[in-house]
Amino acid sequence: MSKSKVYTQDDDSKVSFEFGSDGKLIGIKKDGVAVDPNSSTFQDLQESDDALNAYRVNKHGGIQQSYEDTIEVDNASVLQDNFQKEQKKENNAQFIDNDDANPPSLAFAEPRSSYGKYRRGKQTASDVMSYPLDINTDQDHMKITRYEYRRPTVNQSKPAEKRNFFGREYTIAGDTVKGSKIAGSIILPMPKPTDVNAVAWGKDEKTISGLAALGAAQKSGRFLDMLNPFGPVMGQGVTGKSAQDSAKDFVASIREGGGKRPGQGGTNILGFGQANMTQFITKMANGAFGTELSPDTFLARTGGQVLNPNAEMLFQGPAIRAFSFEFQMVARSEKEGKEIRKIIRFLKMGMAPKFRNTTFIANPDVFQLEYKSMSPDADTDENNLLKTVNQFSPGGLALTNIAVDYAPSGYWSAYRDSQPVVLKMALDFTELRPLFQGDQDITPEDSVGY
Repeated sequence: MSKSKVYTQDDDSKVSFEFGSDGKLIGIKKDGVAVDPNSSTFQDLQESDDALNAYRVNKHGGIQQSYEDTIEVDNASVLQDNFQKEQKKENNAQFIDNDDANPPSLAFAEPRSSYGKYRRGKQTASDVMSYPLDINTDQDHMKITRYEYRRPTVNQSKPAEKRNFFGREYTIAGDTVKGSKIAGSIILPMPKPTDVNAVAWGKDEKTISGLAALGAAQKSGRFLDMLNPFGPVMGQGVTGKSAQDSAKDFVASIREGGGKRPGQGGTNILGFGQANMTQFITKMANGAFGTELSPDTFLARTGGQVLNPNAEMLFQGPAIRAFSFEFQMVARSEKEGKEIRKIIRFLKMGMAPKFRNTTFIANPDVFQLEYKSMSPDADTDENNLLKTVNQFSPGGLALTNIAVDYAPSGYWSAYRDSQPVVLKMALDFTELRPLFQGDQDITPEDSVGY
């Protein structure tokens, strides 16, 4: 690769041209800065008389009879690769120049003092990290706080609730495993916020036999009483029913569960007997011939019908939410590069389990996530959660995965101290307990809730 001399343009800018080993134009610099080959500036300079003169001199020297009238330009991929390489050199020079003694006045300002705005428990300003260093906390942002893990009770899956004491209503917080000790906080730019609230519903099927058994169990309460002889279960007390009473309840449940015959008013006692006989016959056939014949197959092939599954969707329990975030971090100064490394290490330390001995290991730390926008006159950060996006479970979140791509462009690009020019950090969090209606009830009415 060779470079031309510097040409002065009409606007007093300084331009030079770069050529590959085969003499083709591969790059242009204006005032010492590489020009994007996709820009109109590059196109204008490429077609200038200075470019043609530089091309002739580079390729043929002083042999003027060999001079061409047009410039041979390399392909687009070569131009782009050369442009990116020059950009990295320029960024590296800026990175090293931004030392602590003489930081630029605007883009690389000192971190904002956040002692008054981010204070909770024993936390101090030194516990707060941020990217970028000059992030404006008056604007929308994310705050990640790390807590030690604790277990005050065996069951932590409880919601917040409102209670009335002496005529006044108080909010009682839901159970949480967040300890009072804070390891530190991170302030990051607002990511892409998304939330999915879900509950588990599942399909349940009961044939007439199943409905009969279910109805009998519900009426007599005998099965539940056997499970808990010390008190009522599911609202059922010890019934002390006789076998004769239980049998009557069982027959009544068959009548209720069996339904009516089409076009008739009688109960389907006969249908119950037929269904049970069909199941008995198929079980005997399977045992005798080693087959896997089902009652529905038998009925469908012999009579063109199947057992009514009486299918329903039944609630099966709450779902625990998971969140994924991605942050791209560009180190604009040596100090900012150190802050990025500090943030990554802080998160990795928090998610790592604690070794106790060869028998036990202790839980990792847990995290609290908040979308915030701090007003300049606020003295605390308790009431500055964004109402326009979701809140996170007050029970805390676990950092289940952190993935850092140190070369997201596909190739290694670093400064003189080997700090990557740009990296991409992906975080996966999972809430530690489900959300209940009591949690949603205490959120502001003009917010979207959890």
